[in-house]
Amino acid sequence: MRYLRRTVLGALSCVGVLGAQAAHAAEPIMPLADVQKGMRCTAQSVVSGTDIATFDIEVLDVISGDVALRSPYILFRASGAAIDATGIGPGFSGSPISCPDAAGTYRVAGAISQGIGSYGNRVALATPIESILGEPVEPPAETRSAPALLRAARPLATPLSIGGLSAPTAQALAIAAKRTGRPVYAAPSAPTDQRFPVQQLRGGAAMAVGLASGDVTAGAIGTVAYVDGDKVWSFGHPLDSAGRRALFLQDAYVYSVIDNPTGSAELSTYKLAAPGHNVGTLTNDGTFAVVGRLGTLPSSYPLTITGTDLDRNTTSTARIQLADEAGLGLPTGSSALTQVGSLAIAEVAYDLLHSTPIRQSGSMCVAISLRERPKPMQFCNTYSGGTLGAGAGAALIADFSAATAQVDAYNFGPLHVTGVKVDVKLRRSLRQAYLLKVTAPERVRRGTTVRVRAYAQRVNGEKFAVTIPVKVPATTPLGSRRIQLDGTPGDGGGSLADALSAVLDLSSLFADDEDAESDGGSGPRTPKALAALVRSVHRYDGVTTSIPPVGGSSSDDPEAAAPTGAEADAQKARQAYRNPDVRISGTARVKVRIVK
Repeated sequence: MRYLRRTVLGALSCVGVLGAQAAHAAEPIMPLADVQKGMRCTAQSVVSGTDIATFDIEVLDVISGDVALRSPYILFRASGAAIDATGIGPGFSGSPISCPDAAGTYRVAGAISQGIGSYGNRVALATPIESILGEPVEPPAETRSAPALLRAARPLATPLSIGGLSAPTAQALAIAAKRTGRPVYAAPSAPTDQRFPVQQLRGGAAMAVGLASGDVTAGAIGTVAYVDGDKVWSFGHPLDSAGRRALFLQDAYVYSVIDNPTGSAELSTYKLAAPGHNVGTLTNDGTFAVVGRLGTLPSSYPLTITGTDLDRNTTSTARIQLADEAGLGLPTGSSALTQVGSLAIAEVAYDLLHSTPIRQSGSMCVAISLRERPKPMQFCNTYSGGTLGAGAGAALIADFSAATAQVDAYNFGPLHVTGVKVDVKLRRSLRQAYLLKVTAPERVRRGTTVRVRAYAQRVNGEKFAVTIPVKVPATTPLGSRRIQLDGTPGDGGGSLADALSAVLDLSSLFADDEDAESDGGSGPRTPKALAALVRSVHRYDGVTTSIPPVGGSSSDDPEAAAPTGAEADAQKARQAYRNPDVRISGTARVKVRIVK
């Protein structure tokens, strides 16, 4: 049994110890006008565990923003034992820079925020503290304009850090993220022992903006730039400039700083870190910082995925708490349910099988509870097939995402998800058989139901026979025809990376302006209609019957006109038989004569 690494109740109990954090006094700040080229300053950030390290900063210049950016930046060079071996990169965003004033008092001048692609990752940009705190900033007269440099800059905290994944799932995630054009880092879950108690968020502390907490975590790692009482500023740049938000404000644990000296968008030094305890709410996603408040947590709902290994009769459960921004109208256009839920399903599937066998069978039921609806929206499907390459659960993810995407796309009033339950059952064998032949009476009276005998063989197994009822419509054309049985094919053997590529569009979580939701169809207009759409994800997995002419049905010739009238009724596929223990695939036909 796999249990929650950090229970929701445990996370909620952390809130009671935050009184000391709320009383944290604000540090003095330095106006940008006082920041001068050549200043020797210091920066603070966590490079291992939770201890805040200090390193040196040399101010190289103050760069004025162009018309579009409208903000100056501090160009600096970093040095010191804490970062000499790695430089700085994603995860360092928000690291406060303090410079001495004329009296020798160190004041917060800004926070590390932008990389410029310098080799060694030691030269970068910082956002002035006045911009971070929301005060108007006028660049000093002696600053120079360097729009080309600013256009080359990029925020250091765009990657998403996912915790709680096994190596195969993490590998598939990395491939999918590369295809979507977004860096994402799979990290170990944060420690749950005495190494990582609830942290006080203060300048230089590691933090995260969390989409999910629990057995699978998802959040953007950064550094606290400034604290004033219970208010916390971080990053020095936006998450996705979505404005008002309701995400988890979390502490974070840094395992290491991973070195890559090239400083490119795809390959860069970054902090291998995991989101930790929920300590407050991120309330504002602004242009120059993300801002949150300690204490009260955002609205959230549980996602529970229960897996059963049908071969060993063992279970695996993932319990996750998802931040709920439905009350704000989903600021980025989607929730984290599809992406985080898909990853969690893949992880539970691998946790059950400890492998990715090509031949596997199982089932999945999904139930989504809404405040606006008395009964859950739900569907169930069976699966027979496998997953190519690393990872497991590709077919399950495709169905889960098809349902949850409809919830996010609902346009007629906010929907409040109160909980999502997923029940997954898997086995390592392929419970599938193929039709061999079918026998029937030579003469069949129309308007009756005739019983035919179907013969099939299990994959690498025994043969068996079943009796299947076939409805013969009263309008079936007379004469020679065929009774045709069509089974349900096996589920595709696509890779987990393919499945995640289809759903893990990270730009929908941390979107740029060009990723805004398009104005498409209106979709379902009531929760009842939405429930019907979710229910339609269910697929029939049995045998259908039809009575095509001897020459074949219209479906055999894609260019043939669709049949009408009596012919259409005869060729209509009708659900006739299913076996819950084995999926019957393939096609079998038998010639009969239709009589009155």
